[in-house]
Amino acid sequence: MCSGAIRLAIVVWSIGCLSTIMAHRILACEPSPGHSHWNVMSAVLESLVAVGHEVMCVTMHPATDRLAAHPNYTHVDMSSMAIGSLQTARDMNYAHVMKVFRSNAFMVGLATARALYVCKYLLDMPEIRDILDGRGPAFDAVVMESLHSECMSALPDRLGVPAIYVIPSPPVNWMPVATGAPDHPSYLGAMLSDRPTPVTFGHRLANALVYAHTTLVRWYNDAGRDHRWPEHRHTMVFVNTHHSVEPGRPMGPNVLEIGGIHLNRPLEPIPRDLADVLDSSNEFGVIVFTFGSLVAMNTLPDDVLDKFKIVFSQLPQTVIWKYENDTMPDKPENVVLCKWLPQRAILHHPNVKLFISHGGMSGVYEVVEAGVPVLGMPLFYDQPRNIQNLVDLGMALSMKINNLTHTALSEAINRIIKDKSFSENAKRVSSLYRDRPMTPSESVVYWVEYLIRHGTEADIRPLSADASWTSHFMLDMCVAMVTALLIIWFVTRAVLHVALNKSIQSDVK
Repeated sequence: MCSGAIRLAIVVWSIGCLSTIMAHRILACEPSPGHSHWNVMSAVLESLVAVGHEVMCVTMHPATDRLAAHPNYTHVDMSSMAIGSLQTARDMNYAHVMKVFRSNAFMVGLATARALYVCKYLLDMPEIRDILDGRGPAFDAVVMESLHSECMSALPDRLGVPAIYVIPSPPVNWMPVATGAPDHPSYLGAMLSDRPTPVTFGHRLANALVYAHTTLVRWYNDAGRDHRWPEHRHTMVFVNTHHSVEPGRPMGPNVLEIGGIHLNRPLEPIPRDLADVLDSSNEFGVIVFTFGSLVAMNTLPDDVLDKFKIVFSQLPQTVIWKYENDTMPDKPENVVLCKWLPQRAILHHPNVKLFISHGGMSGVYEVVEAGVPVLGMPLFYDQPRNIQNLVDLGMALSMKINNLTHTALSEAINRIIKDKSFSENAKRVSSLYRDRPMTPSESVVYWVEYLIRHGTEADIRPLSADASWTSHFMLDMCVAMVTALLIIWFVTRAVLHVALNKSIQSDVK
């Protein structure tokens, strides 16, 4: 009897606690067609709906399982704008991808130009027009990706609510403008630079040129338009990095690292046939080979595919290869083809010895969490610097796929597997990554609720965000100091000239 009363009291108390939780309505927007971008954004939104907040998301991506089944999530489809290369990007032709993203310098103009198109489309959507005109539901915050342009800031700015930007990559070139975070090309690698940390003079010079180019292109594309980053104090940026992987950089409280937030999802079950391959692999173990969701592996040039097949056939390991066809000409006997991989779950299997990857951010954090060494073959965008981070940490080697040779590929694979330092460093980095006071999901929920609770009083914007460029580079002080030194020099010179003249005249007399 007594125990039943206690249980009843606990239930009543729990219901009372739940009823005091303030649910907020949040407007989200993910305009990028990239699946990896949606992977990060959807994890942020899953964190918010899981604690009771209502989310309405404008995107071309269908809701993931955890969102689709949740009553607090509403999907607003913007796929009607998905024309050409703005379609949801999955399993694309390799040649087409490399043509579109042929250089990082070219990508900046492409990204900002598309951002302006997306902004115009977004603000013309009937659902968004109703919200802006007060005919739709009211929202407490806006969560969105910016796509490298100030135009995306118009939505939260006009609603007058906290703005949270989700960056699925390392810090992009506009981030310091919005956050006031110190940014200097001499020691902080630009996002589109191949090196996250410039070391030599050549590295710093190349990094400065990339930094200047990306800044000028973005400024030019936004110039003359009525767009600006919100200046109110309750704006934050969630960036998909973590200091165990990405070099630490100075950031204020308005920047939150959420690297690996998609890892809050439970591990997917490994299909029985793949589980059998992993469990029954010989003492040499398994190699996992994938280029993620964007590029279809079966569209790689034939000569590149042949090099992989020849080298793999000479390895004692079993190779699990994400490949979009059921069959492969001249497939080596030790290669297992899979159209889809539960990648994270496979990487946690103890028999996996090596991960061959293009270096997408989602895969980087999955392999870091699992503590598996990497052979990187970056293709474009942030992938070169993502792989370079792992190389600098001693858990990876990097190769360029367009310079691939049988010998180099074979030597790199054997070196990583035989040299135990790569595996040891991978486990060390994994330990650093896992050691954190709050999960990324918990941090996201806390800071979104913090901004909503405190509104304009949430003064988390550093003073550096309001400093002019002349103040930031101390040009005014430099001018003042140079002027003072020149005055002192001229006065000293004049005094010495007069004194010397009088001394000479005295000697003559």
